[in-house]
Amino acid sequence: MRKYLSFGGGVNSVAMMLMLLDQKDDFEAIFVDHGTDWPETYEYFDIFQEWLRNNGHEQITVLKPNIQGFDNLYNYYFSKKKTPSIMQRDCTDKFKLRPIYKYVEKPCFMLLGIDNGESHRARINVKKGVENRFPLIEHEIDRDGCKDIIRRSGLQVPIKSGCYTCPFQKVGQWKELRTKHPDLFCKVQALENAVIDYRIENGKKPFTINSNGKRLKTIIDEDQMNLFEQDDYPPCQCGL
Repeated sequence: MRKYLSFGGGVNSVAMMLMLLDQKDDFEAIFVDHGTDWPETYEYFDIFQEWLRNNGHEQITVLKPNIQGFDNLYNYYFSKKKTPSIMQRDCTDKFKLRPIYKYVEKPCFMLLGIDNGESHRARINVKKGVENRFPLIEHEIDRDGCKDIIRRSGLQVPIKSGCYTCPFQKVGQWKELRTKHPDLFCKVQALENAVIDYRIENGKKPFTINSNGKRLKTIIDEDQMNLFEQDDYPPCQCGL
């Protein structure tokens, strides 16, 4: 059966792809561009594509989702006055899994970058003709082993992949987003405010993006109270 590799631009998927290329395995790598990955991930993706070209490997296939006319996850949620949620996970389903299932030729194997330290997350199952496989677990490679594979290839280790709108982000990641990408932080804050206002207007309980129930502005304000140097946060022009 045909093999596809789910590429997210993070440590595990990069290492898995490098390992399989070294083993001369035959597969097609797929990256779903939903428009809301961290900028560092997009930058690394371009660098990795160039590395693949320079080393005679096939390019990663880029897919764009189309959910009710939206190819951008952030724009979709803003239009619906909703935020990504740790309870529903429909962002993963709609903007990652659906484009993949629509594209691949079935039946097939889907190679997923779960490492040996996360083996409890791995589930070998078949859904819609797609069977999940976990090469890193099969080769007993953990997170540190993934980083070693990347370094041996002469590449830098990427940041953890994920959306800048992700509700699973920890407080430290929200603070990092505010520091490094204040424009994106303001976009997420605007989304959160719009959703809260909409829910209050319709007699519903406010809903925050962060899983601890605190507004993003509160998270940052609490941190700034403990800073000696307020310049750690660049000026924000969004007015929120």
